[in-house]
Amino acid sequence: FERIAAFLTAISPLLLMGGIIGAYVEIKTPGFGLPGILSTVCFTLFFTGSYLAGLAGWEVMAVFLLGFALIISELFVHPGTVLPGIIGFVLLIGSLVWAMVDRYPGQSMWPTNNMLLRPLINLVLAFVLSGVAIYFLAKYLPRTSIYNRIVLGESVPSGGLLEAVEAPARPAVGMEGTAHTILRPSGKAMIDGRLVDVVSQGDLIPVGTALRVLAVEGPRVVVAAA
Repeated sequence: FERIAAFLTAISPLLLMGGIIGAYVEIKTPGFGLPGILSTVCFTLFFTGSYLAGLAGWEVMAVFLLGFALIISELFVHPGTVLPGIIGFVLLIGSLVWAMVDRYPGQSMWPTNNMLLRPLINLVLAFVLSGVAIYFLAKYLPRTSIYNRIVLGESVPSGGLLEAVEAPARPAVGMEGTAHTILRPSGKAMIDGRLVDVVSQGDLIPVGTALRVLAVEGPRVVVAAA
């Protein structure tokens, strides 16, 4: 267990990076799939390593889950209220730092600067690497066939059709419409009086934004703010 704990704490920046990237991709795609599982496994291993090393108890994971739940509620349940998101972000960051602080018996409850140095370096390193990876994912992932398969696999139910139906006409390049849901970057838009599955070029577009169709590539309709 000591060897496992030493290994997991040594790769904690990589576990944080995997958890952050997996959570980002999961939020950007419908349903719950491989990115969400990857994020869950990475964060679980991160906190498990701290627990086995004796750096933190399971209460740290409870604080992390509470912060994550507040952020999710800010994004999907009551967007725009700001306060739950801020509190959730503070709890989430605090739990990650808390889990990496080396605290020994007899030391004060409040960590010193030396105790916080390594956790903060690990956290900054993980966020910088994740930010770089997320930038390239947001720019190039929507253009890949892998992304199209993920979106279609989640949106099209399995099983055969009871009867053949005529496929609706696809939007044409240059058509305009409005965002029916938030595009993260995928979502739905009202174009020419029809509800259409669309994807932006990596940008987050709010509900009600005027859109213009940039490209139609088979089932993939690329839009941008008009």
